[in-house]
Order: sequence, then C-alpha cells, then structure tokens
Amino acid sequence: MSQSTVQFLLALLGITGTLAAAITTQVLQRRAERDRREADDARRWHADRFRASKDLLYKVMETERILWSACAMLPNTEERGRLRSAGHTSLTVVQGTDVPTDTGDIHIFDAVSLEIVKEALERAFALLEEAEHLVAEISILSEEAVPAAAKSLFEAAWEATGAVETTAGTTDEAFDAVLAMKDPLAAFEQCVRVELGVTKATTPRRPPPSQP
Repeated sequence: MSQSTVQFLLALLGITGTLAAAITTQVLQRRAERDRREADDARRWHADRFRASKDLLYKVMETERILWSACAMLPNTEERGRLRSAGHTSLTVVQGTDVPTDTGDIHIFDAVSLEIVKEALERAFALLEEAEHLVAEISILSEEAVPAAAKSLFEAAWEATGAVETTAGTTDEAFDAVLAMKDPLAAFEQCVRVELGVTKATTPRRPPPSQP
C-alpha cells in the first residue's frame, strides 16, 4: 500500500470520526433536550395537580366546617313540620316573618337562627360551585383513582349541604350527612398523596393460610 493511500485512509478515518462525533453529540443533545422538556412537563403537571387537589380539599373542608356550625342552629322536628305545612321545602326560601322573633331561647328556631343557617348555606353553595370546577379540572389533570375520589368527595359535600338545607328529615340526619363527608375526605387525600408520590400505594395483606 502506497504512502499516499495510507495518508488518504488516515484522513478518511479522521473525517469519519469527526463526523460520527458530531452526529453523536447532536443526538445526545437532542435526547437531553427531550428529557429536559419531559422533566419540565412532569414538574408542571405535578404542580398543577397539587394546586387543584389542594384547592378542592380546602373548599370541601371549609364547607364541612360551615355545615357543622349550621347544624347546631337547625329547627327541631316539630318546627320542621310547621315549616313544611306552610309550604317551605327549603330553609333558603323561608322568610324571617315565617319564624318566631329572637327570644333568647337557644332551643327555639327563630329569625336569628334562620339568618345564620341561610348565610351558612349561601357560603356552602358558593364553595361547592368552585369545587365543581376543580373536580372537572382534576378529571383532566389526573387519572385512575383521583378523579373518582374527587367526584365522590364532591357528591358527599353536596348531599350534606342538601341535608342541611331541606325542611324534610331530621336534624340528626343532617348531622349524619355532614359526618359522612369524613371518609370521602380521607380517601381523596390518600389518593392524591399516592399520585404525588408523598406515600406509596398500599395493598391489603392476604390472611395467612389456615392450618389444617
């Protein structure tokens, strides 16, 4: 092999190596950029999920607190019966003139009690309207168990608010409906913790095999 051929081959190898290095560098840069964008997207989705879930949790917990306070001011069974006989199916439409004036007796559903309950219901319905938008947002941002848990939580809050609002049923039933919000709250919080990586999903342990 002549010296010129050797020089040509060495030059060709050098060019090939340089070109390969340039291509490899470009491929690695593109891969790094893709990974960076994916990581940025993951962080953004993580932040959006956290915000939406946190806001929903806060609004439902605030609704729960408001409803608990309102339950203490609800009419008793006899007072509910009088309101229904007058054609009132919802406390939100009852007028102050339809109930006794303030007598100072905490056992009587009077105009002050009515005003407190109506104000509480107004705030609860406003919070639930905002919560409904968050449930829709979570159904887009999240997947698997979280949207279902969010919907169950909203439905429990809505049912509790309705139980406080209606003149039907009893005050104990209204208390029970508000109390029933506890489990959906805990379930939603746990699902969000798993989705955000705060805690790991747990599977129930199988019971040990019975001994013969």
